[in-house]
Amino acid sequence: MFPKNSATPRACFAVLLVYFLMGVELAYSNAGVDPFALHPQYSNVALSPDGKYLAMSTEFEGEPQIAVLALEGRKLSSLIRFSHTSQPGAFEWANNDRLVVSLAIRSGLSESPLFTGELYAINRDGTRGKHIFGRRAVEPRYASGMMLAPDGDDHILVQVYPWSRNSSDRLTEVVRVNINTGKTRRVVRSDLRGANFLLDRDLEPRFAIGADDMANQIISVKQVGELGWSNFESPFDSDSTPVGFADNPDHVYVLGATGQDNGVNGLYRYDLKTNEYERLFHKGDADVQSAAIDGDGELIGVSTVKAYPEFHLINEEHELAGLIGSLQATFPKDTVTITSTTKNNDYIVLVVSSPNKTPEYYLYTRDTNRIEFLFDAFPWVDDAMLAPTTAFELQARDGMTLYGYLTLPKGQSKNLPTVVIPHGGPHARDYWRYDPMVQHLATAGYAVLQVNFRGSTGYGRPFMEAGYGEWGRNIQHDIIDATRWAIKDGVADPDRIAIYGASFGGYSAVQAPILEPDLYSAAIAYVGVYDLDLLYTTGDIETTRWGAAYLDKTLPKTEDERKAQSPVHRVKELKTPLFIVHGEDDPRAAYDHALALKDALDEIDYPYEWLVKDGEGHGFYNVENRAELNKKVLDFLAKHLSAPES
Repeated sequence: MFPKNSATPRACFAVLLVYFLMGVELAYSNAGVDPFALHPQYSNVALSPDGKYLAMSTEFEGEPQIAVLALEGRKLSSLIRFSHTSQPGAFEWANNDRLVVSLAIRSGLSESPLFTGELYAINRDGTRGKHIFGRRAVEPRYASGMMLAPDGDDHILVQVYPWSRNSSDRLTEVVRVNINTGKTRRVVRSDLRGANFLLDRDLEPRFAIGADDMANQIISVKQVGELGWSNFESPFDSDSTPVGFADNPDHVYVLGATGQDNGVNGLYRYDLKTNEYERLFHKGDADVQSAAIDGDGELIGVSTVKAYPEFHLINEEHELAGLIGSLQATFPKDTVTITSTTKNNDYIVLVVSSPNKTPEYYLYTRDTNRIEFLFDAFPWVDDAMLAPTTAFELQARDGMTLYGYLTLPKGQSKNLPTVVIPHGGPHARDYWRYDPMVQHLATAGYAVLQVNFRGSTGYGRPFMEAGYGEWGRNIQHDIIDATRWAIKDGVADPDRIAIYGASFGGYSAVQAPILEPDLYSAAIAYVGVYDLDLLYTTGDIETTRWGAAYLDKTLPKTEDERKAQSPVHRVKELKTPLFIVHGEDDPRAAYDHALALKDALDEIDYPYEWLVKDGEGHGFYNVENRAELNKKVLDFLAKHLSAPES
């Protein structure tokens, strides 16, 4: 029903590229560069409200810029260029001709752009650029702004986070900003600090969602016709999320769990006047991740991800219901996400990806009822060379069910050198999606194992809270149990297993080999934390109002327990060759963690390899540094696991 363009995706891209070369070379010229180290060529793809233009982030001459494509003829309309020091981040269309861009800066030796909270408006042809919010605007504000929605042709609503040191001045507010002059007017101020707003269908701010000083979620609601805020009293467990409004302005859609849900979030319709609620969907063993709501506020359906992504249609009468069903049939093993629509749904941009498919953008046209390929986010990666991924399920030693992903080199399935990659967080998760780190290893001949250990999100609050206080114990036992599962299943060669992770995964890359000294033949710790008490005094978590309370909630309770679960205090138990990687300007896992681990290893003369880059943050941003890391990872694995057969 929705056939792809008759040409192959690569051919379509080549045709598109011809148009892009009309006076401005946007062709990728990355011959000889590690394809898994490069940033995406295209991202943030957004349709203008009238559907005549498509704006996207792109890299040109090594710097992020914004390209605008005229859909008629698929011709490059303009390339909006920014300077090296002031770069574009996320952007949105404010009307059919003007874009609002969040700005970032590159300062000093910093490799990655740092967002300033400033908003910059510019016409789609690159003219009439103006700072409309922030310290350089006509009405300077020392605050961070985020566009919430267009409000007429000349204004937008902006969510404002003040920078004041005075707590009473840090209440989040919504202001109305003129996109041509930068003139602002306050719409409403919340009674919460650091809150996010939810607008109703009339663009009225109705919910403010934040956290108190103890890191507990707190929600304020403003009833129709009322000026003040009140506490949102509801039947839902903590961390419920209002996501949209029904036709009735007193009816709100909420992602949350009630007493019947065992802590697993479903989708509910809640009446703010009567406090009555109706369950619209519940998966049972996996949280509803998001609700699909169109530009008019109409609910379409919800998404869940236990292992594979699933979309559950709720409103079967919606005009996009048929399209969604056809998309599921056309891309049955892929994650399909609607990224942008016109107001009347005449045009829709979709992004399609999976573990062995780099994100590809498609355009749906309602008049012709067709889907056509636009471009690939990573055009230099040949999907045909990518390794296949499957989902798995296993029982941990205490009977808890765990889910994860196994990626195998093409044509191989048994007795393989294997790399275990624990995800970061730890209160996050792995998803069914393209991951350059995974494919970098799998295409080099390694099996790659990822497990959503206890503490991961997406499987209900009890599963996540089972990881609290267990960073260095039961979470690591889950990672170890998954490793042993791969050995028992015949996939992993027990003498050739490595562990490689970033952030909390970097912590696990040292802690798991401490608990099981003979299981892993190599360990790569990337931007990890190694002394849990250091989290209270370094990094950006401790600088937030609720940071200490969050750490108290999720870390081991006592100093002795934190010490017992900190690799820096247990290096004498290590037997595994270790490679430590860090950025000197890491704002999350401070460089102090790497130095502390280094000092502890030096004290006992334990050998290790070391890669540190000045200017890099929580994960390398510079392409050359990323390529160097990838090469050194393969060299390190080949040395300690023996190179896999080609």
